[in-house]
Amino acid sequence: MQNRFYRFILFVMMLAGATTSIKAQQLDSILNIAETKYMQEKVYLHTDKNSYNGGETVWFKAYLTADNLPAPFSKTVYAELINEKGAILQRKMMPVILAGAASDFILPDSITESRLYIRAYTSWMLNFDSSLLCVKPIHIIPKKITAKKAAASTYSVYFFPEGGDLVEKVLSQVAFKATDQDGTPITIKGDIVNNNNKIISSFESVHNGMGSVALIPLPGETYKATWKDKNGLRHETALPAAKKDGVVLSVGFPNNELHYSLTRADSASPEFMRFTVVAQSQQRLMYSAQINLTKKAAVTAPMVTDSMPDGVLQITVFNALMQPVAERLVFVNNNNYSFITDLHFAEQNITKHGRNVIQLDVGGTLLANLSVAVTDADVNPVGKNESSIYSELLLSCDLKGSVYNPAYYFSSDADSVKQHLDLVMMTNGWRRFKWENLLNNQWPALTYLPDNYLKIQGRVLGLSRTLLYNKEISGILKTKNNPASFLNIPISEKGDFSQAGMFFFDTAKLYYQLSNDKDKSITSMASFSFTNTFIKAPVLNKALLSNLYLPDRTDSSALVKSSNLASLRRSQQQGVGKVQTLDEVKITTKQKSLKQKLDEEYTSGFFSGGDGYTFTTEDDPFANSSPGILQYLQGKVAGLQISTTGQGSASWRGSATSFFLNESPSDLSMLQSVNMVDVVMIKVFRPPFFGATGGGSGGAIAIYTKKGSSNNNSDFKALPYTNIYGYSAIREFYSPDYINNPDPNAKDYRTTLYWSPHVYIDKNSRRITLPFFNSDNCKKLRVIVEGINEFGVLTREEKIFE
Repeated sequence: MQNRFYRFILFVMMLAGATTSIKAQQLDSILNIAETKYMQEKVYLHTDKNSYNGGETVWFKAYLTADNLPAPFSKTVYAELINEKGAILQRKMMPVILAGAASDFILPDSITESRLYIRAYTSWMLNFDSSLLCVKPIHIIPKKITAKKAAASTYSVYFFPEGGDLVEKVLSQVAFKATDQDGTPITIKGDIVNNNNKIISSFESVHNGMGSVALIPLPGETYKATWKDKNGLRHETALPAAKKDGVVLSVGFPNNELHYSLTRADSASPEFMRFTVVAQSQQRLMYSAQINLTKKAAVTAPMVTDSMPDGVLQITVFNALMQPVAERLVFVNNNNYSFITDLHFAEQNITKHGRNVIQLDVGGTLLANLSVAVTDADVNPVGKNESSIYSELLLSCDLKGSVYNPAYYFSSDADSVKQHLDLVMMTNGWRRFKWENLLNNQWPALTYLPDNYLKIQGRVLGLSRTLLYNKEISGILKTKNNPASFLNIPISEKGDFSQAGMFFFDTAKLYYQLSNDKDKSITSMASFSFTNTFIKAPVLNKALLSNLYLPDRTDSSALVKSSNLASLRRSQQQGVGKVQTLDEVKITTKQKSLKQKLDEEYTSGFFSGGDGYTFTTEDDPFANSSPGILQYLQGKVAGLQISTTGQGSASWRGSATSFFLNESPSDLSMLQSVNMVDVVMIKVFRPPFFGATGGGSGGAIAIYTKKGSSNNNSDFKALPYTNIYGYSAIREFYSPDYINNPDPNAKDYRTTLYWSPHVYIDKNSRRITLPFFNSDNCKKLRVIVEGINEFGVLTREEKIFE
């Protein structure tokens, strides 16, 4: 009878081993599907400050990545300003250029909330768990800083056995995290006692309320932690119950190498004798191994991580039935996640209205997209709880639950910081990937497809297929202050039409008719519907807001100074409308040049200002006599190669130059028909020009025709039209120029002295200088540079200057 039982056990083990072999091969296939069809996008928000007064502007830049690379398909980022009740106060739609998109929110001066949130996402991200959307809290400073009576505090401690479960008679490390009612870490120490109140071990937090304690749970015993809070009150917290059967997964780092151990129970059942160990990062298989514990109870094995990407690695242990039974997160740091940005002052003058010049030097040759914020360090000091582009995209975005002061874990390569980061790994779970769902073939429903910038779509009703045959929508798109651009949109036999890849800001008028319908007789028979494809704001899970850490909220001198400056600014604004008797004042103004006037009148978005050349025909006697645009530009711009043979061509640094007519993409065949008499201005943008598809590696040439010229089609206003909403209008950060416009009596209460969300570095320009002027009383500057390059490598440089 006994031999029959052992033969049965052997048969079950052999069957389990065969199942493991088959299913283990499927794990790689599951990950391949997840990586290729369900790629996870992440958004990080770089804001100019952490705390704001009413009436100020929140300047922000969104960075978008997927699989540690610039996100390949989403071209639109949505951002919403949300209050504590979950109401959306403002909403922005932004085009993505080299993984970046920027905008701003203007806070009302009468704001009463103590905190607001910025939620940022793409339409693709809405296919997945709503908790994965980027939500960043910002602190709102009250108009008057008053001492508040401290509310009664409550404290909690949570225990996390390494690998997930305690197993009887198997040594386990049990991590813990202690917090107050707001989730802020607290220092704690106490004892582990059994059900007979015998002290088994003692514990004490080592960093931000976290620590660990070793425990061997015994059969028949239960355990609890006894501890005191900072007020001396005694608490008890039960530890998870130990299982009789199972496996313990533990991780160590001898000589900075990753080793993992599996230890099963002495009398383990057959399904806990053979295991498959799998490690994945960003839904890609990094490691797989078969572990046989039929003849021994424990094994330790190395896991080589040198070739793995930096970031969170999820190690999962499957039993012989291919059930996930243990899991552990580790952080892989091969120091490949950042590129060097050297930040220093080429010119420093921290006196009232002093001129300063930041110099940025970026190593390598890759295209990089940066954002730069310069603030008054006395108003925006380094806080106790701050994030960074490193901590969010490599750490917090992948972890379930909030991480307190995540930027700290990227502040140093010291062993102590690495040990503290591993405590974070032990006290947080994976939020983006659940093996249980995928093994059961539970894939997310893909409701939203990737977008290709703005799309205009609609339908023509009331016409037969015969009348619709081979027809197009002939459209004329007129944006604010800009000449018209022309569209030809094909119509399907069902009357549907769409035009993707559109790129305009604010509200545009679209004048339209059917093609080849000069008398508009067919057009008048039909009805048309037009819309853009911006998605509606998703429902907000307000429970997520309560789990987010705010920046430092202490009523410190920084908040007092910020509040005082805001009061001065309000007083200055209120005094503008008051009637005052003044002595004779001589007013001198600097007259705008023709180029400046035309730039303000004709350009918008990425075409405004810019790093390049501007040619105006009004003050150029040779313009009107030129046979064409290419002939006119030939030899005028160093580095721009122009050929007028055949159809003609233009290139810069070996890449084809992009052309725009009235800010709409164009080609040379269309431009050849433009008469130079109708041209008012030509702008040539140095590469890269991010208003062009693909990043404009060959630069761009934008031609503007005179308003009311033949190319503008002065008849179009007789056509029917509809309003189409484009991307949110871009506001330029105001930076005074006290050299060209000196005014010693000007009152300057700015706390953000400089903000530039669009700093681009390419292989031919690795150094850039950024000038700005100081305010009235800033004595210390805080400069933060963040960004990403075309390979998805990140950068952050922060310095204090005084």
